[in-house]
This record gives sequence, C-alpha cells and structure tokens, in this order.
Amino acid sequence: MSYLVTAGPPTPNGDLHLGHLSGPYLAGDILTRYLRMTGERATYISAGDDHQSYVARMARQQGRDAATVAAENDERIRASLAGAGIALDLFASPAQSPRYSGFIERFFRTLLDRDALEERTTDQPFCTTCDRFAFEAHLHGRCAHCDAESDGGICEACGKPNAGADLVDPVCVTCGATPERRPLRQLWFPLERYRSAAEFTFACAWLSPRARALVAEILAQPLPDVPATQPAEWGIAIPASGYDDQRISAWFELGPHYLALTDLLPEARSSPGGWQTPWTGFDNVVQCFGFDSIYFHVVLFPAIFQAFDPRLRPPMGFIANEFFRLDGSKFSTSRGHALWAGDFLRNHDADTLRYHLARVAPEIEQTNFTLDEFEATRREELIGIWDDWLVDLAKRCEAAGGMVPLAPAPRSAPIALARLANLYGDLSNCYSVQGFSPSRAAHLLGEIVRVARRFRAEHAAFDGKPASTIEAAGALAVELAFARGLALAAAPILPGFADRLWRDLGERGTVAEARWELLPAMLTAGTAISLSTTGYFDPVRPGSEPAPPEPTPETEAAPTADDAELQPAGEEAEASAEAETATVTERAEPAPRSNRRRAR
Repeated sequence: MSYLVTAGPPTPNGDLHLGHLSGPYLAGDILTRYLRMTGERATYISAGDDHQSYVARMARQQGRDAATVAAENDERIRASLAGAGIALDLFASPAQSPRYSGFIERFFRTLLDRDALEERTTDQPFCTTCDRFAFEAHLHGRCAHCDAESDGGICEACGKPNAGADLVDPVCVTCGATPERRPLRQLWFPLERYRSAAEFTFACAWLSPRARALVAEILAQPLPDVPATQPAEWGIAIPASGYDDQRISAWFELGPHYLALTDLLPEARSSPGGWQTPWTGFDNVVQCFGFDSIYFHVVLFPAIFQAFDPRLRPPMGFIANEFFRLDGSKFSTSRGHALWAGDFLRNHDADTLRYHLARVAPEIEQTNFTLDEFEATRREELIGIWDDWLVDLAKRCEAAGGMVPLAPAPRSAPIALARLANLYGDLSNCYSVQGFSPSRAAHLLGEIVRVARRFRAEHAAFDGKPASTIEAAGALAVELAFARGLALAAAPILPGFADRLWRDLGERGTVAEARWELLPAMLTAGTAISLSTTGYFDPVRPGSEPAPPEPTPETEAAPTADDAELQPAGEEAEASAEAETATVTERAEPAPRSNRRRAR
C-alpha cells in the first residue's frame, strides 16, 4: 500500500517558529517514518504558501518585492525543516515554479469551463486611505460567529470562514482606517452546490473528535460562497479576460495546490497516471494541518475537487493540531511573538526539541511552550533518566567484555519482555493515522526506559556474586534487548538518537531501514557493543538562548504562468513544455549523530 502524506504549507513571511514545528511538520514526519518502518511506501510533501496575502503585506511593509520575500523565507523554512530532522521528499517554492503556476491556471480554467465559478458583484471593504480593497491579511476585525479577533478568510479562534465583508468592525491592517463598502466584481465558488463532496469526506475520512464537531457544525448550516479571486497584484493570474487587476485567491489556490505539488514529484512525472495516481487510485492520502485549516481541507477542498472531477477521492485521514502557545500567548510570526526554529536549533539539538514538542504537542487542546519546561525535559528526562540508564549500561557492557553475553535470560525476563511487547503495541497505535498521538508516544518511550531501569534494579542483586555470574550475564542481555527496543520505538520521534543507539548496539544499516516489530528481539550473543559512556544527549552550554525574534512585516508582484489545458483525472494529460524551476528538497535522513549539540 502507498501513502501520500501532506503538511499544510507554511506562509513564507518569516522563518518557521516552534509552534509550526510542533504541528503538521513534525506530525507528518513522525507518521511517514513509522509507515516506512512498517513496510509501506510513503511520500511526504509540502511547499511554501508563496501567494498568501501575508507575504504581500510583509513585502509592502519592507518596501521589497513579494517574490523575493517568498523565495528568501522559503529557503529559511527549508533549512529549519532540515535542521529539525524533518525529511520531506518535496518542499517546493510555488512562486518559482512555472509548472506549478501553469497547473493551477489550467485547473482554474477547467472550473470556468464547467461553470463551477460564478461571476457576481458584491460590496467589499475598500480602504480610501490606501486606495485599495482590503481582504484576507489586509483586513482585521471581529468574527461574526464567535466575536474573537480575526483577519479575513478564517477565524483562528472558532475555525469558521469569513469572506472579509462578514467581519464586525473591520479596519485596514496597513493604515488602521475603517474601510467603506464598494462594489467589486469577482468570481465566486458556490460551495453549497457541492456540499455532497464535503458530506462524503466527513462520512468516510478519519477525523479527530474536535475536528468532527467543527465540521458537523459547519455542515449543519448552508455553506457559504467562497471568493475564488481577489483584487491583488501578487498571486497567480486569472485565466479569463476582464480580471487583469485580480489574482486567484491564495485560500482557494490551496485546494489544487496539493495536486500541483504531486505533479512536481519525479515519480508522478514518469508515471502513466501522473499526479492523478494518489488522488484517484488506491493510495492513501493523509493530510496534516492546524486547527484553523480544518474547514478548508475537509469542506472546501473536496468540493473544489468534485467540481473539477468527481473521480478525485478524498483523503483517508486528516491529522489536525490545536494551537501551540509561547509563554501563555499564541505563537505569531506577524506579531513577532515566536522562538524561531533556525535560531533555536543552532543552540539546541534536534532530537531533544522533537521529543519535547511531541511530549507537549497540542493534540486535543492548546498547549504551552516555556524554556524552563524544555530544559526540564532535557535535564530531568533525557539526561537524568534515559542517559543515566544507558551510560550505566555502557559501563557494565565494557566491564563484561564489550559483547552481548551468551547466557540464558533470568526467569523474570519473559514478564519484562512482555511489558516491552505491550508498549510496542501501544506505540503502534499512537503512530498510526487513526490513533495518532505523538504526545502519548513520547510518554510510552519514557515508559520503556522506566521498565528497563526497574528490571536493572531488580537484578542488581546478582552483581559481584560469583555464584550468580550466569544470571547477571543473562540480565545484561535482556537490558540490551530493551536498549534495542528503545532505538526501534524512538526512531519516528528521535531519529538521530535512535540511529546512533542502533549502530552502537551492533545492528546493521540504519534504524530507518529496520522493520517495525510487535515482539521484541534479543541481540545475537557475541555482537560487539559500543554504547556511549558519556551519554546521548549532550548538555547545552549555560546561557545559550535563541536570538530574539525578528520584527515582521508586506507588497505585491506577479509571476508569469503557463497557458496549456489541464485534463481532469482519467483523461490523457497534456505534456508540459516548460522547464521546471521548483525548488525541491530530496529526502535527506538526519546524520547519525544529529542528536549532538549543533555548532554555534
């Protein structure tokens, strides 16, 4: 079976912050690593949300070109993802890819040809001071559903959409003035007409209870019409006459965005089915994103797909995270309230960060990040408990000749190993789509160490007793089996640590190449062991802290796009004559010692 795992696109108006990493990017990486260990073929993709109005807003504030801002921040994001050990098969920069832009244009033209878009004129907010319409990132007010503060497009508090004109007490973000209403001719997508696609997705795909409750509430009401175009200079051109001053809405683009990314994969370009294979065949598509994107992924995008071609299948599952807070307030790139991933990873090792973020992941409610709690995880859990056991185990192995002992396991071993097998089963559930929970998985990894430490404490009575030499050797072999089990079980969350421990235990290849097990295996007697006697989680120099957040800011520019016909799924795809300029990150596993402290 094959899987396509997608992570919602980050907006390139700055680097990733730890709130981003804690959500879809770490989730997709953990899921993909586990799927591959179970023998499944899994491809993990994402891209910058280059055409977002937030990029234009920042470029305008900085007096720069939006394309340059997007390209520079895509590179920063790409580096931060790699630094965190997040191994994407593709991270594209859409604004630099004629193939991507051409795909979106052809998709949009197909919707026009099928009368799936309607032209209409409505009154929309217009800022007389800035002399332009205010929409999405350029507009701020209060949500008409929950009264929370919200930008145009989606309310982050309740997860419900708005078309900008729906906001209560709107103001222009650029100048703070109250917009007036002026008529604007746009293309709109009649979402209610395609509600069956959202209902089918809701009925068939796996969703968390929180996500299901939100979608059920949205579907209980008539679905709102969605603006497919916006009056902007930045974004993908509209393949229809009379709309030269508008661009495809970035929110609307995000539906076919995933299809366009699939089209950028080398295997899609060489396959007879092309990009259509994961979306029409028997592949499983799993999408990871934040709470504020539930409406888009579960309601809007399936409807857009149905309008384009009913044969496109919805994803099998959606993994949505809640918001992660920093010192009690929401992480925010635009407000500069953040710990930037690139800065943080220069001073802290990736595996420790991944483990802590998994441990406190905002899965069912908003959670909080503090440096004190991160340091407590590192000192008290990973160094104080994990390393304490592993260093002691390393020293005892050295004293025993540096090899796995040839000795029968003590009579109590089956009970301990049965507990390890039970933990494997629980972890399998936590790593699967339906039971996905990095937080529970992180705590179960700690439980593996605690069971091993208890086993050690119980059998320490054999130490130094000539009459118990065989029992002591057998107990040591069982502990080494626990260390092997920890390496295997930790691989999706702590890949660098797991790979180093795997090699130090004398196992062949990388742990990423190992197959997931439900029954723990003993190491072969006589295998050379070279466990670290100094530990696997290096202490960080006192006083090292991330650099302070950079201030955030906005402008406009428009890339060119290709003008060929896009065929719906099942029809012969038209060959693209354009050279591909998408920036792609090939899969790159973290180096075996990536858990080491990074150079400053």
